[in-house]
Amino acid sequence: MATSHSDYETISTISALIQKVDTDLQSKFSVSFEQFRILDFIKNIYPKQTTVSALAKQFHSSNSATSRKVSVLYKENLIQDHVSGEDRRTHWITLAQKGNAIIHDIKIVVDSGLPDLETKILVLLSNTIKNDNK
Repeated sequence: MATSHSDYETISTISALIQKVDTDLQSKFSVSFEQFRILDFIKNIYPKQTTVSALAKQFHSSNSATSRKVSVLYKENLIQDHVSGEDRRTHWITLAQKGNAIIHDIKIVVDSGLPDLETKILVLLSNTIKNDNK
């Protein structure tokens, strides 16, 4: 019978905990945690606008993957797309009113659940370290 390294099991458990947060957000708000991070980034930058390529760079992703995520946010009326007056090839992304509102609601849920998630992760890591030292 093959055995699994305890670190793999720990990482798998942590991944499942984080995936649960993402699944909960998608079921409650139709927004993934990654999409929430995009919305929150736009809200907190100055001058409150960005481009797909800037988002891709910020989140270490490809332009095409970021464009797909942004497209969903656009279809859900969470962001707005504005063509630049100076360069018609440039599209500025800003938050829509609905995007601002959903950020507020998601932050309440995420902020209330983070301490419990952090505790679970720390306990898992602590137990793994204790077991590795035996």
